[in-house]
Amino acid sequence: MMQKKRPAALALALLLACCLAGCAAEPAGADEQFPQFEFTHYTSGGSTETYPAVILFEESNSTFTCYQVAFLSCTCRDSLVNYYSVCYVELLNNKPSADLATIRAISFGDNMGLYGDSNPNYYKHEFTEEYMDEHFVQALVGVAQSDFDTWQGYGSQLQQVDADAVAGASVTTGNVTSMLKSLFKYHAAKYYA
Repeated sequence: MMQKKRPAALALALLLACCLAGCAAEPAGADEQFPQFEFTHYTSGGSTETYPAVILFEESNSTFTCYQVAFLSCTCRDSLVNYYSVCYVELLNNKPSADLATIRAISFGDNMGLYGDSNPNYYKHEFTEEYMDEHFVQALVGVAQSDFDTWQGYGSQLQQVDADAVAGASVTTGNVTSMLKSLFKYHAAKYYA
């Protein structure tokens, strides 16, 4: 009976030692733990400001990198009901050059992200989160960094997106596109340098 308790006691002691060693370690600084990058934020009419986007997690393998990015898209609501969008996106990192890297997957839902814009859109009630996912977000799968680099900014859409399907959602689509354009730059500097 005594011999059976020894392995359990040893395992408990090792677990306790590991926990204590982890607690004594210096915590990572916010900049190290949650890297940031800047993106151009658009308001209605196309006015711009520089805003930070925060990488909540980043996990890489040999094929792609998973990101969860928090960023402010809509600023038209009262601060009591305004909140950050959280985008889950996978960017390929196995292409020959950064400009060929593409979006492998993207979501603002499915327990991986959070759609932080008006739902539905103030001006077009059919522009719900589901509508925007179908007509805009999923159209971004397969789009390369080079396409984001040539994007014309507020009021324009990437060639892969049906501009007529999302007309009237320039703030939402502009800020998502702008954030992704800047995320691609972050990705290129880290995985293609």
